[in-house]
Amino acid sequence: MAKSTAVWGIDIGQCALKALRCTAAADGETVVADKYDYIEYPKMLSQADAEPEELVRDALEQFLARNNLIGDKVAVSVPGQAGLSRFFKPPPVDAKTLPEIVKYEVTQQIPFPIEDVIWDWQQLGGTVVEGRTVDTEVGLFAMKRDAVYRALSPFDDAHIEVDYVQLSPLSIFNVVCKDLIDEIPDSESFDPETPPPSIVVMSMGTDTTDMIVTNGMKLWLRNIPIGGSHFTKQLSRQMKLTQAKAEHLKRNAKLAENPKEVFQAMRPVFNDLINEVQRSLTFFRSMDKSAEIKDIVLLGNAAKLPGLRQYLNKQLEIDVRKIEQFEKLTGGAVIGQKSFDENLLSFAPCYGLCLQGLGTSQLKTNLLPNELIVERIIKAKKPWVLASVGLLMLGCVLSLFFKQNALWSVSPDFKGTSQTSWSQAMNKANMTKSKSTGFLDADQQQKTYLNKLNMIARGLSSASDNKTLWMEMYSAIFQALPKDPAIEALRAEGITTVSPQEVPFAGRGEIYIDHMETKYFADLAQWYEETKDIYVRQTLSGEELRAMLSGTGNGEAAAASNLYSSGAPEASGPANALSGKSGWVIEIQAHHFHNFIGDESKISEADYVRKTLIDTLQNGEVSLPDGDYKFSDLGISYPTIVRREVASRLKRIEFDPAKARAEAMAGLMRGMMANMGGMDDAMGGSDKRTLADNETTFDAHEFSFVVQMAWMPHAPAQRAAAKKARLKAAQDAAAAATADEQLN
Repeated sequence: MAKSTAVWGIDIGQCALKALRCTAAADGETVVADKYDYIEYPKMLSQADAEPEELVRDALEQFLARNNLIGDKVAVSVPGQAGLSRFFKPPPVDAKTLPEIVKYEVTQQIPFPIEDVIWDWQQLGGTVVEGRTVDTEVGLFAMKRDAVYRALSPFDDAHIEVDYVQLSPLSIFNVVCKDLIDEIPDSESFDPETPPPSIVVMSMGTDTTDMIVTNGMKLWLRNIPIGGSHFTKQLSRQMKLTQAKAEHLKRNAKLAENPKEVFQAMRPVFNDLINEVQRSLTFFRSMDKSAEIKDIVLLGNAAKLPGLRQYLNKQLEIDVRKIEQFEKLTGGAVIGQKSFDENLLSFAPCYGLCLQGLGTSQLKTNLLPNELIVERIIKAKKPWVLASVGLLMLGCVLSLFFKQNALWSVSPDFKGTSQTSWSQAMNKANMTKSKSTGFLDADQQQKTYLNKLNMIARGLSSASDNKTLWMEMYSAIFQALPKDPAIEALRAEGITTVSPQEVPFAGRGEIYIDHMETKYFADLAQWYEETKDIYVRQTLSGEELRAMLSGTGNGEAAAASNLYSSGAPEASGPANALSGKSGWVIEIQAHHFHNFIGDESKISEADYVRKTLIDTLQNGEVSLPDGDYKFSDLGISYPTIVRREVASRLKRIEFDPAKARAEAMAGLMRGMMANMGGMDDAMGGSDKRTLADNETTFDAHEFSFVVQMAWMPHAPAQRAAAKKARLKAAQDAAAAATADEQLN
């Protein structure tokens, strides 16, 4: 059942049970009290012959007989001495980390195992400056777990569901902030150096007195072990009276035959109380030297003791305020009632509990065990669970009915309007299903293949631009590798293992990459300085190089002419092209078999790399998805053969004739199928290819070399701009040449 907006505040004291029911007023400031109850026990709970559990149980039964709590929230108080209150000032920390600091302080300041206590905390005052809490104070409040359950036991026996458990002095603190302090400054305007004056509240109970010192922002508590029963015991000892007569005389001291004698008998207790209060205030002032005590407020029925207020005023030299009503508490059904007015001072904890239950209190800590809260949430949901199970069962029954009806409609003996039985229809459906399954299997295979392609596409599309540039660089390098036309023609026919008798290794126009490696340079000029001399020699022709090495001819002029030709980038030094630029150096370790030993009419094995791979990297074009570019447009420059063998070396090659014959035959058959009617040509073509003999190994001359080049990655927009600038420069040069020809 949902809770209403009304709250019952219940205080089980040593002498009586006090209860107050309040609701929030429409103005949002005041609180309306519409019910109350005051049930005095036949004996005080602390008396030796009293049975506290039975007395409290009888009082709760009487309370429930006169009041209805259904739908209302219930807040109860426990004595201050039953709990533990600690205050500490955390350093300026991030507001988000404050709970972690509090958890640490709990383990340090609570002298019990943390699993044996129920605790809560609240921040008091402080401001947030740049995300950090400054000048704040944290209050820690705890009770032993068994003490909390012991306090809740009478309510559990009476089937009263408690929503809040609060220490009695903290409930009184909420009353002070609501009624007794005119205006509480907000945390932003609060100045800890000049705080507002503080109020001392003394809530006198039967056995102890709760002392609360607060200005609305700061809070200090102390439990003084002196209460109303101490005055009764002193009278009983001093005047030789029974406990009951001494209690009656204490309450009616003004009506006694000799009131002065009664006061003199209680004077030692008065002095003990004054000493404890003075010690407490001295200790408080030593902790907070800027604090100012404004006045003292007495609460509790023991505060009505004759002469107590005047005695405190005289001894402490602090005004003692007399409370005749709670300013923010209204309600004609309660205010003005004789029994309520007579016990007004003892209803302060109940009033504070109601403030917390209504959400208008300054302090909002709650010592109700979390396991009880969880248990009540589960209990509240049980009716809904049962209703859901009932609806589910109803649904199952209805579903069974419709399923049974549907089952008959698909029985093999059932015939519809077409007069065709289900068995006949199923046979026809099975035939169709077999055909459909074949299509579905084929479709599933295509989907599987498509998913693989999509995964590859997603991987490629999700890669960063940097990864795309690397793939394009690899593609460009492999496009720069020379292709042997004879081998490419055979591969086009599906023959991957080319016979060395069809295309001899000595003349194969291919370069094979053994290894690629990259290294990043923050300044590519550092790499170029090491390879500049090699690059300059590489760009010279054979005659120019021999002339330069022998010192004859104008080698330097030839080198300069070659270095600044259109096919080569500037090589005069890194200052113009690479100085201060970062990028990668790509190293390719490769080999080829393009060797014609002793045949001067052929390209030499060393020049073959320069005239194929190097020339392509300098002057050739590469095809990318977004167009054709020069290698220089991609940022590739200075391709240099940094290391090569002096001469080729023999390498043992293993060859599989059976595999070559199989591939040749497969290519022959494909040619025959593609050219029906041209069988003679196909057969004649096969005669031109002499398959390898049974010999499986032979020797070939292998030439190894290492090429390095600079690469400054160009994004698509950069390379497009470079291409545009290069084409424009070529057009301008062509236009200038045409103009020169016309002038000449």
